[in-house]
Amino acid sequence: MNFQPLKDFMDNYIPMLGVPGTDIVIYKDHNEIFRYQSGYDNITEGTPVRPDALYYMYSCTKVATCVAATQLIERGEILATDPVYAYFPEFADIKVRHVRPDGKVEIKPAKNVLKIEHLLTMTGGLDYNLQRPGILRTIERTGGKAPTLEIVKALAEDPFDFEPGTKYQYSLCLDVIGGLVELVSGMPLGDYFKENIFEPLGMDETSFDLTEERLARLATQYQFNALTGEREELPKTYNPFVFGTEYQSGGAGLISSVKDQILLADALTHYGVGKNGNRILSKAGVELMSANHLPEEIISDFKKGTILQAVGYGYGYGVRTNLDPAMGGNLSPVGEFGWDGARGSYFSCDPKNKIAFFYAEHMGGLHPVILPRLRNVVYSCLGE
Repeated sequence: MNFQPLKDFMDNYIPMLGVPGTDIVIYKDHNEIFRYQSGYDNITEGTPVRPDALYYMYSCTKVATCVAATQLIERGEILATDPVYAYFPEFADIKVRHVRPDGKVEIKPAKNVLKIEHLLTMTGGLDYNLQRPGILRTIERTGGKAPTLEIVKALAEDPFDFEPGTKYQYSLCLDVIGGLVELVSGMPLGDYFKENIFEPLGMDETSFDLTEERLARLATQYQFNALTGEREELPKTYNPFVFGTEYQSGGAGLISSVKDQILLADALTHYGVGKNGNRILSKAGVELMSANHLPEEIISDFKKGTILQAVGYGYGYGVRTNLDPAMGGNLSPVGEFGWDGARGSYFSCDPKNKIAFFYAEHMGGLHPVILPRLRNVVYSCLGE
């Protein structure tokens, strides 16, 4: 294995796009085979990327949330085919927005029942509007606390974009799943994660909490402004997906490190067994989570609607899954799966070759450019 091309990509190509700093770790057969940081944590101050930096996971949080939901399926506590209203009665009478041929919008009662599987596969009909009236009312009513279950219930108040199960749309669906895990388990989502996923795998740097100590380790956040082509620094505490002081977002709320996230990626790569030998899912559970669940008539929505180039991929429970590498022009094999986050973090599991990698940056906005190229460079370096 020769990782010089990957170093060159991180040292030259990615900075050329304006990304200040990056970090990557690769595991094979439960062992670290490569770790590399490049660039700056804060480009103005000239501070290099810290190996122990913490990052907002944003949508990489979805992987842990779907692991938790799959655990509940394995234990018989929920079924993917269960109606959501069996747990949250607020979803029994959801409304759907219909656009007539003349452009006028009609709000009608949903014909389809919203099921847990619709949430897990982003086919529920929700959107990613963080200003949904129900969300705003809940934030105001709770004085900015926005408890997780109260926000989840509020998502049922406003019309859905389409009938559940008929389209794919990236959305707040997995925030509802996070609330479901909390409701069924009887413990806050973060506590459930800690007891059932993080502690068993030795992930001691991952949580929803942002203490003073953790804030000091948090990497500087940037965003790419598509209008100006410039990089803009964001406040360290910025995360618009965290609606209040008591909200734990199953879709985008975790804060973690490269060291921790690779342990989760490695465990899923080995069908639920972590580096330390502890099991968090059965082989059948990982296969269910990583299988494509989108029928042909819906998978085109996924390819159009995701922020990551998805040609050749399907979608499982919160993860992309590689169906046709040739179609996507990528070097990873059939069955490789994972996801990414809004600031550029990237999660990849390859059970066939027992390879996992996790990549972190804190800028984002250039996912379609960087991440498919990064994946190909990684696999080019793994050749004999």
